[in-house]
Order: sequence, then C-alpha cells, then structure tokens
Amino acid sequence: MIDPPRLLNAIQPGVDSPLPLTAFLPPQWNSIMRFRAYREFEDGEIIEGVGYDIIVHRRSIGDLVLPSGQLIACDPLEALDSEPFDIELQPGEYPAHLIIPEMRDEKLVAYAVLSLRDTDVHRWEVAALPPQEQQGFLDAQNDADGFHVDSSVAAFLDRDTASALLNYHQLVMPEDNDFERHLWGRIHRRRQRGAGWATIDLRRDLKLPFGDGRNLLVFDAGFGNGYYTTYMGYDAEDRICSIVIDFEVLDLRFPSFPLRSQS
Repeated sequence: MIDPPRLLNAIQPGVDSPLPLTAFLPPQWNSIMRFRAYREFEDGEIIEGVGYDIIVHRRSIGDLVLPSGQLIACDPLEALDSEPFDIELQPGEYPAHLIIPEMRDEKLVAYAVLSLRDTDVHRWEVAALPPQEQQGFLDAQNDADGFHVDSSVAAFLDRDTASALLNYHQLVMPEDNDFERHLWGRIHRRRQRGAGWATIDLRRDLKLPFGDGRNLLVFDAGFGNGYYTTYMGYDAEDRICSIVIDFEVLDLRFPSFPLRSQS
C-alpha cells in the first residue's frame, strides 16, 4: 500500500510531471492529499523546474470583519445562503491575502488565505460544514467538503454579513443593486493588472445601517467556475491559525511544508 506522507515527501522541487500526483492515488485519498501540499509563499518567490519560471505574488486584500465568528466561504453572487463552517471563531477582524502565481503571463488566484494567528501550521483538516450537511469525510464524491463557484468569484464573509446581503437583495430592484456594481467594478479594474479582488463594506458601499464594520472579501476563483475545498490549519497548541481556500492552480507538484507523522 502506498503511504501518502512518504509519497508526498518524495516529491522533489524541480521535477516536472505531466500529471498531478492525485492521478496516481486512490480516489478516497484525494481530499486528504490536496491540503498537505499547501505552503506559504513570499512575494516574488520563483518556482523553477516546470519548463518555465513561475513568479508567485502575495497580495494583502484587507481585514475580514467577523461580527458573529461564523465564517462562510462561498460564491457571493450565487450562494449567500450557504451554511457557515462548523467552527466557532472569536469575533473580530482578521487579515487576508491571496497567493497569485504568474504562469506564462497569466496571473491566477491559487489560494485565498485568512490568518487568525501568527503561528506555524502543524496539521490541516478539511473545513467541515455542520453535521447535518456532511456525508462522509473520505467520500471523494460528496459535496460536504467544499463549495461550488458559478460566477467565477468566491468570498470569505461572516454569517451575519450574508444574512444582511440576502435581505438587501430582497429589498432593492435589480437596477439599483449597488452590491454587484461595486463588486464587478473593482474586480474588473484589478483584472486589468492581473487577478481580481474586491472588498465590499456594507455601510460604506451599500449604505446599510451597520456600525460593526461588516464586510466581505471577494476574489477570482482560480481558473473560474468549479468546486473548491477550504482547509483549516492548526498550530502546535491545536488552535486554528489559518484558513485556506485551495483553487487547485498549483496542485501537488510543488514542495510542501513538513508533515507530522501520521502514526
């Protein structure tokens, strides 16, 4: 039997493979293996050995305000009614950034990262939905460990922010919808220089009467529409320190962070 940590540790930087590593794994291992290959990149870091150089850009996109501490990752134009993850975060403001590799003059968002603590990740888990939404952790075919994108963009936002936006959409006429106007205006302006992203503040941009600063961070979803998984990184004290959406742009051919023994 193939041992996943040993197999992943055998990946060497600079080795070009025509297929992602998951092509050689049993299907039930795919959801386990993907998040073990994530690592942080420094701005301007260069990945070599894939036939051409990949320049990695790291872009701060501001702080996400979580009034309730209930985090949602979803398509903000198609799925604002998504369930929050089955975790309780401390309400507050958390910085976010994007990892954007530049490949053959194309810049794509590979990872969207929400930083909760300035500590190192020691292990990763799939960010699960509440129990009633789950269908089995190792079932590679189920939809319980990710979300669909149908509008080409994804977002981090709080449960209370999503609820406020749902009410907003019910109250305004389509021609008066400032949410989509602001979102697409900022996304398109940044796409002229690379990958797109936008911060929408409900009070500033939509004139909604919230004094808690609630907002959402929206960003291009990798290659576009698809199904994407979110992962939670835990530090040495078993606290969540990082939450990452993997848009499957870089895949598993790149060096990973050190793995903890699975024994």
